[in-house]
Amino acid sequence: MTTEQILMMIFTAVLSFLSGRAQSMANKHDEAAARKEEQFQRLLEQQREFSAWQDKVAKQTAELDKKLSHISRCADRLKEGGLILLRDRIIQSCRVFIERGSITMTARNNIREMYKCYHDEFGGNGDGEFYFKEMMELPIDKDVPMISSFGGVRHD
Repeated sequence: MTTEQILMMIFTAVLSFLSGRAQSMANKHDEAAARKEEQFQRLLEQQREFSAWQDKVAKQTAELDKKLSHISRCADRLKEGGLILLRDRIIQSCRVFIERGSITMTARNNIREMYKCYHDEFGGNGDGEFYFKEMMELPIDKDVPMISSFGGVRHD
């Protein structure tokens, strides 16, 4: 074998080794690129799922806002109705006792509790307050029963 042949064999062996090495590196690069592509696709899918979840939460939040708004309107109406009913009941009760000229302790305490809710909780004033103040100045009469306009005598 000649020197040229030996050099050619060595050169071929080196090229073969380098080619195998390059192929091995290319395969590793391809595998790494495939893993990165797979990770990227998973991230895209997670992003789509997250966006869908965000949309669902946004819709649920909008529905809850509607319901809360409805509940708030209902609560306002109930407050208004409660205020009207308490004012009416306070005025009627106070007028009965003012006309009578005295009040029992039980009736006074009941009216005071209604007024407390009417005034403190619902912010009522005006006629209810006027009649309440007049009623509070009445003398307390424990012995006289209240005569009901519905017939009969009530003992407080």
